[in-house]
Amino acid sequence: MLSQVSQVAAKKRLKFKDERVKVIAHFREEGAVLAGTQQGFCEDFEIELSLNGELPSNEIAKLIQLAHRMCFTESALSGVIKITSRHIYNGELVESI
Repeated sequence: MLSQVSQVAAKKRLKFKDERVKVIAHFREEGAVLAGTQQGFCEDFEIELSLNGELPSNEIAKLIQLAHRMCFTESALSGVIKITSRHIYNGELVESI
């Protein structure tokens, strides 16, 4: 997120300082490993973006909106993304069950 904010600001020649991003992820687990029922879940993410500067609030709002739309990670986490996995053990492909 922060790299997208910086890219947008540089291209629009906007200046700010003390930029910070804080992300908190909430996870939970259910089931039991020994029973083969263990599952992990990602409940949600909280993103806090902090900037200081003297830009008008409408410019900051546009900057933040565009940065969110440009963020690859946020896009992957908020949508349905196809995941292809290969598992190798001792040089051999392991087929999943």
